Amino acid sequence: MRRILFSIISFCIVCGISAQDNMEPFRHFSVGAELGLHGLGVELAMPVHKKLVLKAGYNWSPDKDLLNTDIIIDTREYRQYQEEHPLLRFEHKFEDETVIKSGFRMGLSNVKAMVNWYPFTLGRFYMSGGVYYSLNKKDPFIKLSGYTSREDWAALVELRNKSLDLNKEKQLAVEIDGEQYAAVERENRGYIEADYITSQLKYYVGMGVGRCVPNKTVGFQLEVGAMIYNNATLYCQDKEIGSIREAAVAFGEDTREILEYMDKYPVYPQLTMRFSFRAL
Repeated sequence: MRRILFSIISFCIVCGISAQDNMEPFRHFSVGAELGLHGLGVELAMPVHKKLVLKAGYNWSPDKDLLNTDIIIDTREYRQYQEEHPLLRFEHKFEDETVIKSGFRMGLSNVKAMVNWYPFTLGRFYMSGGVYYSLNKKDPFIKLSGYTSREDWAALVELRNKSLDLNKEKQLAVEIDGEQYAAVERENRGYIEADYITSQLKYYVGMGVGRCVPNKTVGFQLEVGAMIYNNATLYCQDKEIGSIREAAVAFGEDTREILEYMDKYPVYPQLTMRFSFRAL
């Protein structure tokens, strides 16, 4: 990964120094469409100085799982109860474990304001800085959504209806740091959701190569950077989780690595490809 980033940065610098560029302040503007690790985006750009370009835009992540993981819930107690009470005639049987199929997706949805600085008068290499701002305070940076099979949820509902033990609530729940986070019913399944929420205001620094306002009709930019955030909090079933590390273990191996990294390093790397269309 380090070699790839080093190669991209070197490419940006070499291409930037060797290309020629003449931006006229307040004379032109462009519309851009981009694709990157942050999702999709659109932006407007206008040069305000021979070396400075102001940009404003909006980014969002597709509503699609980036990876899948399994949350395992121990249900041996429920299986044993069913076996010990054959007269209750359970139709839906528990196994030793119930698997909650989970999907991990990014929840990035922000407006942005950026400044590109071109240090070389005759060049396309630039350095970028600015801010992202989430319009909704509760928009998650990361969202994990999981659900049980209909058969497992039907087994739980039947167990609740037929159980003779009224002192203990029957539920399918994830245990995190000694606390239970129970699945809730939706569409005849049990659902568990977790949201990793950060500050609404996030900072960005990056570098790239390419004109924001192309000489011709269409231009291309390649950019690497990092989004910096703070005040990260993890919620499960709308309840705040005190220990992100404990939660990471409960949510599966793939999710654990991501959550532990983001908890330790509040920086989200970005690689962006952008097409700019000159409008004036």
